[in-house]
Amino acid sequence: MICLVLAVMMLLYPRRSGFHYRYQTGRVWNYEALTADFDFPILKTEEQLRAEREQKSSGVLDYYRYDPAVLEQVQRSVAAVVPDTVKYVADRSLRTIYSKGVVSYLNSKGDQILVKRDKRVGRYPSGEVFMPSDAAERLQEDISERYPDYNIDSLFKAARIASMLLPNMTYDPETTATIAREAYNYISPTSGMVYAGQQIVDEGELVTAEIAQMLDSYRSEYISTYGGQSAADPKSIASHAVLVILLFLLFTFSIYKADRAIFQDFRKYSFLMMLYLLVYLGVVVFSPDSERLMYLIPFSLFMLYSMEFFKDEVCWPLYLTALLPLLLFRDSGVELYLMNAVAGGVLLLTYKHFNRGWAQFLNSFFIFVALALVYVTFRFLGGTPISHRALVFLLLNSLLAVIGYPFIYLFERIFMLVSQVRLWELSDTNNPLLLELSRKAPGSFQHSLQVANLAESACRALKCNTRLVRVGALYHDIGKMQNPMCFTENQGGEGYHSQLTPEQSAGDVIRHVEDGLKLAAGHHLPEQVTNMISSHHGTTRTAYFYAQYCNAGGDAANVAPFTYQGRLPVSKEEVVLMFADSVEAASRSLSEYTPESISALVDGIVAGKMAEGQIEKADVTLGEIDRMKESFKENLKQMYHTRIAYPPQNGNA
Repeated sequence: MICLVLAVMMLLYPRRSGFHYRYQTGRVWNYEALTADFDFPILKTEEQLRAEREQKSSGVLDYYRYDPAVLEQVQRSVAAVVPDTVKYVADRSLRTIYSKGVVSYLNSKGDQILVKRDKRVGRYPSGEVFMPSDAAERLQEDISERYPDYNIDSLFKAARIASMLLPNMTYDPETTATIAREAYNYISPTSGMVYAGQQIVDEGELVTAEIAQMLDSYRSEYISTYGGQSAADPKSIASHAVLVILLFLLFTFSIYKADRAIFQDFRKYSFLMMLYLLVYLGVVVFSPDSERLMYLIPFSLFMLYSMEFFKDEVCWPLYLTALLPLLLFRDSGVELYLMNAVAGGVLLLTYKHFNRGWAQFLNSFFIFVALALVYVTFRFLGGTPISHRALVFLLLNSLLAVIGYPFIYLFERIFMLVSQVRLWELSDTNNPLLLELSRKAPGSFQHSLQVANLAESACRALKCNTRLVRVGALYHDIGKMQNPMCFTENQGGEGYHSQLTPEQSAGDVIRHVEDGLKLAAGHHLPEQVTNMISSHHGTTRTAYFYAQYCNAGGDAANVAPFTYQGRLPVSKEEVVLMFADSVEAASRSLSEYTPESISALVDGIVAGKMAEGQIEKADVTLGEIDRMKESFKENLKQMYHTRIAYPPQNGNA
């Protein structure tokens, strides 16, 4: 597993160029003075290119085509309807009008237009071009000015001369669009030169927008000229390997400090390694030139997935360690690290309250607020504008935290783990299996509820998985529903055993563990819950029937028929359940419930289990056992507290 993780990290290691300077507008240049080693052009920024393109596009002139044949056609039409006395004036006026141009409509909003005339394209004032109505008015004015006594209005209306004035210039949208595209594309990407030996930035100098533009251009030219470091360079490979190993060791050390028991469970360890590799992939997936796309990567999913299977105390340090590659491989690593660390911390606080149904979108909102707050803060510190596109990316990032939620069920199946979501579903007493238990064995069901309360309280004191131990307690006796009358907590318990030998009674009682395991397998209960069913009696004896057997003259060495064939508890949760089950059952036999009797009961049961070697494989300390016992005692005192006697009511009341 370790070799596989290291190999994947080496394969994914980003191949960076030899340009290792990191800088940000508004920050101080923390390196020595940088001098250009070669000539390079200063590349325009995207904002500059966009502004120039917009300016070019707005300055494009509309293109028209001039048709000289239209004038002759119009002259013939007008000459056919006007008197001979005005033909000369009309002809001269039409020549003047059509030399300027007549269009059906004027598309241009500028002062000039382009007109192709006699195979040559020239610029013409758009204000001198006539519309057909303007041309008719101008023709009428010219004739009226020369022949004021002539009734021109009647002539124009009667002959409908205005309709004869056809346009001789037509708008060409395709050519206009071609000119616009050429103007848009024909923009120089550079705005100057920096020559070899020229200083770009001095040590301690503030990186302004102009200096940042030169640095960006220098880096681009450097990469294109020298490229990245050679993959075959032994020094490069060795340095990459050392860095990868250090990152891996830091993450492994975080696991060790958070919960070293994870190393004993290959499934949990493999799951964490998978999450770590996913984070690592998210860091290196985009090239250095796509820094803004890093806002899309939902690193907070590491926190969400890990919280479903581990304690919060484990998730937080592992998450912070998993994010360390951001600081090493991204130019804006500090911003990205802090942004995602804050988002993960917010999720750590809110997820336990908003983790079901539509409430998950509240988590998404909180994540977005955290991401946006850090982003805006860094923009203000650097004096750079806030990008709306970046905010959209951050919003998508936060939504992916909800979209990625269903993968929890997939990981649960792949790694055979049990998630908090699954435990929550199983802890619902309306679950079909628990409803069947409450119906067939109501006494055993009530016993399970009391054990669940005792165990959950003890686990809370030990800071282990309270939800898991509660589910284990609810299901640990489901096998009793197969033969409920065998157990005293259900009706008719004593009568059932009156006709059986001690060996037969013990066998029926012991069988509830095997029956419970079969039911658990049939209902696909998680392995962790199944282990609790198997281990809640461990390898103890059915003491009552064994004593009955010995008192009747049986061989004391014949313990096999009275011994459970379960597994010894290993996890803290399994130990808690074993003790809670025995304590709750034995507490019902106390004749009085005083602090002393309760304390003696708990101490005796725990000591007996330890003497029998029931917890010799368990990951539990003596201090934890003491805290467990104190929790049992306090809860039993509250369960069996003394009630005050109500005084008799006075007859005069």
